[in-house]
Amino acid sequence: MFESVAEWINLGGARGRGVFKNSYRNAVCFLFSPLLILFLVQVSFAENVAFQNLLKSGQGARLAGNYRQAEIDFRRALDEASETDADTLRALAELGSLLLNAGRLDEAESVFNRAIGMVRVNRALNPRQLPVLLGMLGHLYQQSGRFNASEKTLKEALQLGKKLLADAPLYLGQLHNDMGVLYLDSGKRDQAEKEFKTALTLVEKAGPENVSQLAQIVANLAGVHFFQRKWNQAEPELLRSLRLVESRGGPEHPDAALMLNNLGVLYFEQGKLAEAEAMHRRALSIRRKAFGTENPYTAISAAQLAEVLAKTGENDEAGNLFAEALRTQERTLGPEVPEVALTLEKFAGFLRQTNNNVLAGEMEHRAGAIRLERSHTVSVKEIQDR
Repeated sequence: MFESVAEWINLGGARGRGVFKNSYRNAVCFLFSPLLILFLVQVSFAENVAFQNLLKSGQGARLAGNYRQAEIDFRRALDEASETDADTLRALAELGSLLLNAGRLDEAESVFNRAIGMVRVNRALNPRQLPVLLGMLGHLYQQSGRFNASEKTLKEALQLGKKLLADAPLYLGQLHNDMGVLYLDSGKRDQAEKEFKTALTLVEKAGPENVSQLAQIVANLAGVHFFQRKWNQAEPELLRSLRLVESRGGPEHPDAALMLNNLGVLYFEQGKLAEAEAMHRRALSIRRKAFGTENPYTAISAAQLAEVLAKTGENDEAGNLFAEALRTQERTLGPEVPEVALTLEKFAGFLRQTNNNVLAGEMEHRAGAIRLERSHTVSVKEIQDR
């Protein structure tokens, strides 16, 4: 069902790439709580009532899982920000975090770079904000498969964090968690597990109210155990993560979809198809409501449900979902990206199962061409990351 960590990590995937790779990256990526930034962002006490109201409204919408309204509010807050850099930085931090959790990585990267640039050049801003913002940017790089840039950025964040955030275990814990995700995605599972356990200790020390961070880290530990095929450890950890997410945002919050997707992958790997179908159906429903159909994470859930249905013989719905996922990825990510190649291959396997060998062959040929092209080309960002 998945190729690698990038698929479990779609629980927090690269641009929607995937459980545990696609799911896992989502779990990590999309559990970024605004608390991770706002505690450190200098709050302006200027009498900018419009700005404060919009920021508060956006935070409420985000907590309720209404990401569309939250984005509107945060963008309007940015427009309303006073001329103090503190207000602008606060709005940027909220907006960047939201975009990251929604899988819109290019937009989030631009926002974070702007915020980081402000902190680097403006000595009036609190330098404690820098390692937090760098950590989020490093995680974004990991989500998009830019591992060299991710490691470099996260190491800088941890170096600064140990110096500036010794009294803030929540933030140090997040940085260790992000480094763990990078190690896990690089196949360094023992190092990843060590980072996740360090992160869990730090976040638990920060207090039991930090449920979003606890959920994220426990889910990441589940990822390690998943790849070690330690089902008896991975399942209760994922269930705990789901309960934590639901306790904060409710059962329809987008973050719950990340945990549900990974539970679905876990059950699929164990041959528990009824349980896997239930998890993926619920995840897809949540993501369609939160993000709409034109979103790479929604496409992941559609493809994962389609794969389960193909195994249970529900061919009509499986075919429709594969087609929906493919169209969405082509429109939102582009027609020549690895995510599209993966969906083409899975769709082709389903078509061969239903004796549609001609169309299956065309899809396999196209997927092969995409992978071949990718093996001979690098992007500008990849060159910059080296």
